Amino acid sequence: MRSLLGLASPLKFAFAFFLAMHMQTAFAAQLYVAPAGANAGNCQVLATPCQTVAYALTQAAASGDTINIAAGIYEEELTITKSVSLVGAGAASTIIKAPGALTVNAAIPGSGGQQTAIVFVTGAVNASMQALHVQGPGTTACGSLGYGIFVGGGANFSYSNGRITLTRDVAPPLSSCQNGTGIRFGAAATSQVGTGSVQNNTIETFQKNGVTVDHLGSNATISGNTIIGEVPPPSIAQNGIQVSRGATAVISNNTVRNEQCGAASCGPNFNQESATAILLFNPGSTTISGNTLTASDYGIILSNDAASTAIVTVNNNTISSNRYGGVFAIGGTLNLTGNTITGGNYGVIAGNYAGDVQAGIINLLGGNVVSNAAIAGVTVYDEDLADAIAPTVQGSNNQFVNNAVGASNIPPQGTVNLTCNWWGTAQGPINSANPLGTGNPATANTVFTNWATNNTSFACNGNPQLNDLQALRSVPTTRAWHLAALLMLILTAAAAATRSRALVRRIR
Repeated sequence: MRSLLGLASPLKFAFAFFLAMHMQTAFAAQLYVAPAGANAGNCQVLATPCQTVAYALTQAAASGDTINIAAGIYEEELTITKSVSLVGAGAASTIIKAPGALTVNAAIPGSGGQQTAIVFVTGAVNASMQALHVQGPGTTACGSLGYGIFVGGGANFSYSNGRITLTRDVAPPLSSCQNGTGIRFGAAATSQVGTGSVQNNTIETFQKNGVTVDHLGSNATISGNTIIGEVPPPSIAQNGIQVSRGATAVISNNTVRNEQCGAASCGPNFNQESATAILLFNPGSTTISGNTLTASDYGIILSNDAASTAIVTVNNNTISSNRYGGVFAIGGTLNLTGNTITGGNYGVIAGNYAGDVQAGIINLLGGNVVSNAAIAGVTVYDEDLADAIAPTVQGSNNQFVNNAVGASNIPPQGTVNLTCNWWGTAQGPINSANPLGTGNPATANTVFTNWATNNTSFACNGNPQLNDLQALRSVPTTRAWHLAALLMLILTAAAAATRSRALVRRIR
C-alpha cells in the first residue's frame, strides 16, 4: 500500500507555509490610541485605548503591528524604530502636533533647534503613517523646527493620505533661516540614508522645502501630492521638492505651485537666487513625469557643481506660468519628452556658472511644446565665456509657438541646435537667413534648418530655398489658351494694319 504520508508531502508543505503565514498575521496586533485613553496595559483593547502614540510605540512589537489613532490632537514627539503602521482617523481630524520642546538630534542636519523633527524614523525598519496630519510650528524664532518628519538610519518609510503643515518658525513665521521642511529622507551632512514614499498628501505652510531626498543611497517615490508655497513670496528661496547629493527619486503626478522668493537677493536674472517647484542638486538618476508645476520662480532647475552622468528624465509634465523660467539646466543633462512649457520669461534655458566643471545640456527629444514666453522660448546662458564649457539646447520634433522669440542666442553663449522643429508656420522661423519666414523668430547663432513644415507628421523639409520656390509658384501664370488667343489678336491686328497701309497707298 502506497504511503499516504508520501502522497501528501506537497500538501503538507503548502499547509506548513500557510500556517506560518497565518501565525505571523495572527501575532500582528492592533493597538488603539485616543485622547481620553490611559497609558497603561498593551493598548490592544479598543474600549480601553492608550492615551499617547509614543506610549503605544513602546507596546508595539518590533514588526507588523498597527497603531490605530482616533481623532484628536496629540502634542507629541515620536521616534519610530519599529516596523509598524500608524493609521489615523483622517488627516482632517488626527493631528500629531509639535510639543513645546523638541529633542535636538545629532542625526538630523543643521545646528541647534534645526536638528529637530516632530517624527523621527530610524534604523532597519519598514514603517508607515497614513491618514494623519503632522503639524508645527516651532516655538521660537530662527531654527526652532527642522522637519515635520525625518527619515534616516537606513529606514524605509511611507507617508500617505495625510497632511504636513506649519513646519516653520513661529516668529517671524517665514524668516530667511534655512530650516522648516515638511519631510526629508536622508542627509549627506550626517551620513544618513532614508528611503520610502510620499503619496497623496497635502504639504504646505513650510519654511524651506516641502519634500527633500538627500545623500547617496537615499531614494523616494513622490507621487500624487499637492505641495504649496507661500504667496506673497517670503524672504527665502523655497523649493517644493528637492533631490540632492546623489539621492534618486521618482516624482510623478504631483501639483507644485507658488514656490517664489521675495528676498532682495532673488530675482529674474540667471545669476540670482530663485525658488523652484523641483530642485535637483547633484542628483542621482531621477524621473519627473506627469506633474503640474506652476506659479513658481522656475518649474525645474538642475544644478551640478561636479561632473555627473546621472540621467534625469522629464516626461509629460505641464510647466506653466512660472515667473522666470520653465526648465533650467545649470550643469548636467535633462532629457525632455512630451512636456507643455508655457508662460514666464523663458521656456527652456541651458547654462553654466563660472567655476562649473560641466555645462547644462537640455535634449528636447520630441513632443515638447514651448509657448508664450515673454522673452524667449529657448535660450542659453554662460556666466564665463572665457572657459571651454558651453551650454547646449538641442533636439527635434518639438513646437515653438507664440513666444516673443522662439530661440535666442545673442550674443552667442552656447549651442542652440533645433533642426526639424515646428515654428508655427510652414515657412519656418523669422530669421535673416530665412527672409520669407513667418513663424516664431529664431535669432542669429541658432540652427533651425531643415524645419518641420507641419506639426503632425513633422515632415522636415523646410528651408529658405523651398520658400523661394513656393513663392515663385504662387505668382499668377498665363494659361496656354490665353497665349494662343493673345497671339491671334496680335496677328489679326498686324494683318489689319497691313491692309490699311495698302489701301492708303492705292488712294494716293
